[in-house]
Amino acid sequence: MEDYQSAFMQRHSDTETLHNCQRKIAAMHFGGITIECLLKSMIMASFPRGASHEWKTDSNSPGHTITNPGHSYTEALNRHNRLKSRIDKFPEVRKWFEQVETPSQHFIDMRYCCSEPNHTSYKNWLDKYQRLLQWLQKQATSL
Repeated sequence: MEDYQSAFMQRHSDTETLHNCQRKIAAMHFGGITIECLLKSMIMASFPRGASHEWKTDSNSPGHTITNPGHSYTEALNRHNRLKSRIDKFPEVRKWFEQVETPSQHFIDMRYCCSEPNHTSYKNWLDKYQRLLQWLQKQATSL
């Protein structure tokens, strides 16, 4: 069974290390994964009491109907109605999601990218990543 909370914490540490070493593409890739893990942790925390903390599949019925959103932030938000409702009230936060998920291309696909972003693009991404991370962590404690 996946432990998204622990994965979030480890990927966050990885992202910080990559950032401190000026590994911009890798930091952006892992930053995207960091947010993905945090979202999946928040989704699982919203599962009904008594339900197994596993994704619903064709062959698995864990006591809820929530399937794995994959690497899509939009799909993840569609699986957490209260979080999605909060984001819908803050268009700026929605933009942060878009900028972290797809800074120049989807964060998952960045693992194949070889050209570092320019300083301004990276600084913009880092700012949005840090804002989104703080905002989501605040939501995780109040949802």
